[in-house]
Amino acid sequence: MPAPLEGIKVIDFTRFQNGPHATVMLSDMGAQVIKVERPGEGDPGRALGRGEDGFCAYFEALDRGKRSITVDLGSPEGAEIIRALVKDADVLMENFRPGLLDSLGFGYEAMRELNPQLIYAVNSGFGPRGEWTNRGSFDIVSQGISGAMIGQAGGPGNDPVLISWGLADQVGSMVFAYAVMTALVARERHGVGQKVDTSQMGAMATLQALSIQRYLHVENEPTTKYVNPTFSPYQCSDGEWLTIGVLTPKHWPLLCIAIEREDLITDERSADPFARRDNSGWLLEELAVSFKRGPRQKWIDNLVANDVPCGPVYSYEQMANEEQFWVNGYLAKLDHPNFPDHKVVGVPFELSETPGSIQGPAPELGQHTEETLLDLGYDWDKISALRESGVI
Repeated sequence: MPAPLEGIKVIDFTRFQNGPHATVMLSDMGAQVIKVERPGEGDPGRALGRGEDGFCAYFEALDRGKRSITVDLGSPEGAEIIRALVKDADVLMENFRPGLLDSLGFGYEAMRELNPQLIYAVNSGFGPRGEWTNRGSFDIVSQGISGAMIGQAGGPGNDPVLISWGLADQVGSMVFAYAVMTALVARERHGVGQKVDTSQMGAMATLQALSIQRYLHVENEPTTKYVNPTFSPYQCSDGEWLTIGVLTPKHWPLLCIAIEREDLITDERSADPFARRDNSGWLLEELAVSFKRGPRQKWIDNLVANDVPCGPVYSYEQMANEEQFWVNGYLAKLDHPNFPDHKVVGVPFELSETPGSIQGPAPELGQHTEETLLDLGYDWDKISALRESGVI
């Protein structure tokens, strides 16, 4: 069976993190993603954190499986190439500062004239309307403006906490890909191309929907960082950590049995959810002392036997050695021309009839330029002239 997005062509103007991760998600599902880069430099993400051996984890993770072409967007010949690509593309995706592609003649209205069925997808910092629209943004800016830094710190009065991994970029990329998929379904059902606007600000708002919804209802900021003692990590006697996730009343007595603290089942300070909330500090200490009485594996065995949601707290090394990630394809091996025994983060979901798969490693800068131009009808003489003039 073909992959879900086989036959879908994506023209990818995105760079850095949030756009490239969105397009790599589409590539994993079979889309042909043509990454358009600047001649000589390419996506700035190619150099972020590059090691002495030339390996760039940032770029490999975000741009695997794509085809790279180099085009000078500001030249008439380069504009001609882009227009030729757009004519038979399904999706155009970009995360430049708003207005840049418009200024080069590649805005939505111009591209829609070339291809009325085109999905033209934009990921900005602050959305398509309002006085902030044309401002530049990065992940840290969106984390700050969305309330996430203060919320993570425990409320106003605390120092802001930057959440790692490019959180706004990553969740923004998932919303970006989701929006494109929604537009593709709409085109399939209703026959319309359209412009798709997403933003990091919007993505961070939906990520925090629970906390923001609570504030919008009661208009009361948290003043401390509440720790739920039954939904928390704990250290064990061997120095290793585990997590427990007890949110339903049926699991509370099972937890107490698993950690050999049946007394907590009936103690008035912990007998019901309200008591456990009101005495959270005391209960957190009681559970911490209990877990320190045995090694991690003992407690995990006990917790699993009693059907209590739990798991180990792993380092990346431990995570990478956990078979559960590999057997589900969440981590995978991938052939790479420059790095033997190459391992990657895999596809995070599975389709029984039309599975996706990683389409290859990240491309070298401009690796597919000539091949793409040949597909567009350019001959070798024209390609050589474009190369000599610096257009590609």
